[in-house]
Amino acid sequence: MEVVIIEDEDLAADSLESLLLKTGYNLRVKKRLESVKQAIEWFKVNSCDLIFSDISLGDGESFEIFDVLKIDIPIIFTTAFDHYAIQSFQFNAIDYLLKPYDKTKLNKALEKFSNYKGLANPTSESNHNLENLIAQLKVMPEINQKQTRFLVSKGEELVSINSEEIAYFMAENKSLFLCKRDGEIFLYDDTISNLEQKLAPKDFFKVNRKFIVKHNAIKSIVKYSQNRLKLELQPMPNIQDPVLISAKNIQSFKNWLNN
Repeated sequence: MEVVIIEDEDLAADSLESLLLKTGYNLRVKKRLESVKQAIEWFKVNSCDLIFSDISLGDGESFEIFDVLKIDIPIIFTTAFDHYAIQSFQFNAIDYLLKPYDKTKLNKALEKFSNYKGLANPTSESNHNLENLIAQLKVMPEINQKQTRFLVSKGEELVSINSEEIAYFMAENKSLFLCKRDGEIFLYDDTISNLEQKLAPKDFFKVNRKFIVKHNAIKSIVKYSQNRLKLELQPMPNIQDPVLISAKNIQSFKNWLNN
């Protein structure tokens, strides 16, 4: 079985591929794709048996891929949010895997795929199970709980940091860092997409693939180009590239600032 992973975060893609290879299924990861644009170009001339696709990508939502191509390859969506459930089943979705996922959840999704392939009318059966799936998503405790304390290592000491002390989270070189308002930086064991679902949306905003920021970390906002904004953060991150907000995120960012 040939599998394609559509995921814009290396850590999340690495984790999923590692779990897939540890399942009892005879599969190989044929391709990893990182964006809507890349996926559309690849699937125009290529195919596979099963797609694992994150929904929120750097250049849009993966639904755009399947809107454009109208492919009939089964899809297992992977995402941090339950509010995409109904929309995902407008496509050829056989399951909806919430992050963070583990081997047990993954095996159950692959089992659904195996059953799906054996059905005379798989789409009908998949839609028949939609109500049950959405009901399960609504009651899963990890969806509604918002994390307010974050455990990090400081030498041999474990330190619990309150969300009020945090300026932003930064993903860099396949690692995630927690930066405090006083400038202290800690390695944090998570991925930025998994972390996003755990944070209170009124306090934190994911401005791009690398940064989740708090209001109090934004020192200034300036126009960087016709379609992008540039943030100056306090404390300043130790990176060369500017912290940019793309056109597709500007309106939601403004709405967040107004709340």
